[in-house]
Amino acid sequence: MRIATSLAILAFLAPAAAQAQCTELFISEYCEGTGNNKGLEFFNPTGSPIDLGPYVLQRWSNGEAGMTDETNLIGSIPAYGTWVLVNGQTEDVDLGGGATSPMVDPEMQAYADQLDNPYPAPTYMNGDDALVLIKNGNQVVDIFGKPGEDPGTAWTDDADNGFVDVGDGAAWLTSNHTLRRKFEVTSGVTVPPLAFNTFLEWDTLSVNTWDNLGMHACACGGNQVETLSVRPEAQLFPNPSANGTFEVTANLPVERITVHTAAGQLVHDVQVNRIGRAVVDVPGVASGAYIVNIHLEGGATFSHRWWVK
Repeated sequence: MRIATSLAILAFLAPAAAQAQCTELFISEYCEGTGNNKGLEFFNPTGSPIDLGPYVLQRWSNGEAGMTDETNLIGSIPAYGTWVLVNGQTEDVDLGGGATSPMVDPEMQAYADQLDNPYPAPTYMNGDDALVLIKNGNQVVDIFGKPGEDPGTAWTDDADNGFVDVGDGAAWLTSNHTLRRKFEVTSGVTVPPLAFNTFLEWDTLSVNTWDNLGMHACACGGNQVETLSVRPEAQLFPNPSANGTFEVTANLPVERITVHTAAGQLVHDVQVNRIGRAVVDVPGVASGAYIVNIHLEGGATFSHRWWVK
């Protein structure tokens, strides 16, 4: 799905009144780490599951007055749960001339519920890109940064200069940091801000901090706590597959497995109800790249990019 959204259209789409609290998905964590160690966490502040099918994450890069790339979110977030989208680059890429685009740290990718699309994609943000979360093609539900503004290297703590990187000594906040939404924030930003003051809604953490991905504390209630003695894990192999068959192993019972195209179209959905292992055959699947979501007992979901030869 391609949404040709300009800055003027974004302002028009944003609701005139503030979004009701604890009723809609919002971005709860922003990781802008070294290399391609980048990701976003989304939080469901409601008491019911949210289907991610209607949601699209857009990147407005380097002050562009419109969207430069986007990713369709897939899956479902349980009540008071999270969904983690991480950059999907799993190997170093030679850019020529001695330059290399590095793979994402496997430890960070292990937190992902969904791996992002190949470059260009929203999780190739580098500190000066705004992010906009859209629902149903025309409803703005959250904004990170200031769409249409190029802040320089990053948005900063420099209030005298509109929080952009022009003054000496300004601290970069949206580059080489993890930002976590404050506990008291209960809804997204739906109107483009006059200036992006990071400290209003975000706590800042050091670069490459991602050990809290998958959990978010919020005043909406239902705050997540780690109740399992081990963190849920799920793996998929062989990858790539020669015949459309793969095996899943996990340290918790596997309840359901879904397979989507890279564009988000569902091509296979199977209830498993097996303890820790499942073999899945996707009949008639064409060669290409797919997203496999592995849903585990207790609500954890793991996403793997899967290739078919």
